[in-house]
Amino acid sequence: MKKIVCAAVALAMLAPLNMFAARNARSKKSSGKVTIKVWESDDSARKYVEWAAKEFMKTHKNVKIEYEHVESTDARAKIELDGPAGVGADVFVAPHDHIGALVNGGHVAENKNSSYIGQFVNAAQVASTYNGKVYGYPIGIETYALFYNKDLIKNPPKTWEEIIEFSKSFNNESERKYALVWPVADGYYDYMFMSSYGAQLFGPNGNDRKQHNINSEEAVKGLQYFQSLRKKLLNVPSADMTGDFCDSSFTSGKAAMLITGPWKIEQLTRLKMNFGIAPLPAFPGMSQPATSFSGVRLAFVSSYSEHPTEAAEFADFLTQKANLEKRFELTKQIPPRKDIKTNDPLSNGILEQTKYAIPMPTIPQMNTYWSAMGAAYAGIWDGDDVVKDLNGAAAAMDSAK
Repeated sequence: MKKIVCAAVALAMLAPLNMFAARNARSKKSSGKVTIKVWESDDSARKYVEWAAKEFMKTHKNVKIEYEHVESTDARAKIELDGPAGVGADVFVAPHDHIGALVNGGHVAENKNSSYIGQFVNAAQVASTYNGKVYGYPIGIETYALFYNKDLIKNPPKTWEEIIEFSKSFNNESERKYALVWPVADGYYDYMFMSSYGAQLFGPNGNDRKQHNINSEEAVKGLQYFQSLRKKLLNVPSADMTGDFCDSSFTSGKAAMLITGPWKIEQLTRLKMNFGIAPLPAFPGMSQPATSFSGVRLAFVSSYSEHPTEAAEFADFLTQKANLEKRFELTKQIPPRKDIKTNDPLSNGILEQTKYAIPMPTIPQMNTYWSAMGAAYAGIWDGDDVVKDLNGAAAAMDSAK
């Protein structure tokens, strides 16, 4: 009995070493045929991955790249299930604010190339790093701005008051015509109202969960203004203000303006719309455009990959200078590298708004922001008491792990 126990203890002690040896072996380049599965969004993003895969395989004869459609916003939840099951992606794209949950859950591998991240703009460096270590490979930087139909409004309004004034002659509720549309219950876009008078989510550095500021005086003021726009500008219930409704309203000419991001440029250009992009309108009493969330699209290498070396090589390949220039050509999403300059009128509108944007926080409590504040934004738009709803969201944030 004693010998059996000792043997069991010895095996237990060896287990971590065996796991380390296995992980070490997996990190070496594979000698046989290798298949790398890549998750990325559809449309122009898919075209880029497919183009990059063909180019990569020209110099990596033993590697086959397989594209699978998984929207970037869904990738984190999917890797959490599919990764441990052995059917997940080797490389996947996700918004940078998912990095905290991905790292803490053990779902992504560290990028140990010490010189890699220095090639990118500061916002991308910050977005790719968590607890002092680099995990992401930046492929695009984006924020939302004011898209306007030049056939309906020649010059973009610079203030919300100007938009309200324009709506008096443009809006027609019976025809569902509105001056401006955006998904009014979406915490991504509505952050501009929370931050409009100085509230900073998770403090000045975006990493202090105790400084969520969700129910601060500044946030209350901003959300009271947000609520006032229901009667003044867009008298539509929050449940009806879906992304599809907003997009179709703009493309059909029933909305003169749309708040969205560079991911829409390729589609609108294909539809031959005569549109422009300008910074977000300023709030009453403010001298500069509204503050938006900026996001960085990151490629991650899954910690579950059986071929991490090849996966890391492809993730790196996706972000090389010439390749990101090709990605900009296909997607119109702004490359986050220091050595790439764009001079495109539409992209310049997005670039101008990035001057007033802050990176989405990456701490895990962002998950609670999305759920709690999504419900609060919807309720406030539909007439709830502003302070009560914000206090409820703050209580959810305070109790979040």
